[in-house]
Amino acid sequence: VEGPEAARLLAGLPDPGSVATTCLWYDAPASPQPGGALALDGQGSGPVNNLAVLSDVAPTYAPAGRALVNASMSGLAEEADDVLDATVRGQLRGWYGPQVDRWRRLRVDRIEHAQPVQLPGVLEPPQRPVRRGPGLWVCGDHRDTASLNGALVSGRRTAVEVTTTLRERAAAA
Repeated sequence: VEGPEAARLLAGLPDPGSVATTCLWYDAPASPQPGGALALDGQGSGPVNNLAVLSDVAPTYAPAGRALVNASMSGLAEEADDVLDATVRGQLRGWYGPQVDRWRRLRVDRIEHAQPVQLPGVLEPPQRPVRRGPGLWVCGDHRDTASLNGALVSGRRTAVEVTTTLRERAAAA
C-alpha cells in the first residue's frame, strides 16, 4: 500500500509524505533511442524529467516492430491530457525530431503517491527497521531508498526476518 495508507493502518508508523509524478505512455513505430538507456533532461527545459523505452529492455512490452515509450515528470500535471501531450511532444521534438508526431498516446497516469519523500538526512540509518513488533513487519520503499530497488531490498529484508522468526518458533516448539 502507499505510505499514507500504511501509516493509517499501522499505529505509530509515520507517514513519510509523498512525491507525485505524471507519466505519459506512447506507442511508437520505433525506439527513439535504441539501447535501453534512460534519457534525462539535464537542462530543465520542459515538463519531462526523463524518458525510457521500456520495450528496449523488455521486448514483450510492445508488439513486434513497435516501441513502448514512457515520458515522466515530477508532480501531478493539472493540464488536460491533450494540452499536456502537446507540451510534452514539443519538448521531445527537440530531443528526437519530428518522429514524435508519429507516436500514439496510450494513456496519461497521474500518480499522487509515486514515492515517499526522502529529504537529506531522512535515511539515518540508511535502512529503517522492518520489524514493528511481535508478529508485525512492514516493508516498502519508505524503509530503504525511495526507489523500486529500495522496495525490493526492503521486501527481501522483511522476508528474511519473517523466515528467521518462523524457524526460531518451530525450533522452540
